Amino acid sequence: MAEIAIEYAAGSRLRSEAETARRLIDSYLGDRSDVDRVTLAPSSESVFCVSVEGDRIWCTDPREWIDAVEAVTAVRRRLSELS
Repeated sequence: MAEIAIEYAAGSRLRSEAETARRLIDSYLGDRSDVDRVTLAPSSESVFCVSVEGDRIWCTDPREWIDAVEAVTAVRRRLSELS
């Protein structure tokens, strides 16, 4: 089963953005049997990234608006490649 991780640069706004991304990913992918869990982790790097099975598949500039739907799309694409 795939593990999805969201990494975000430490900061109050980015924690909220990461939680939103996690909720969207859970909502869109939570019923899939190939998804184990979605985790959040603060990073010392200035990043906002989503990883599947330890591979960063989607990153964006954390200073810009973060589109969580793009993260969901990237996760879906990666999971289809793994199937």
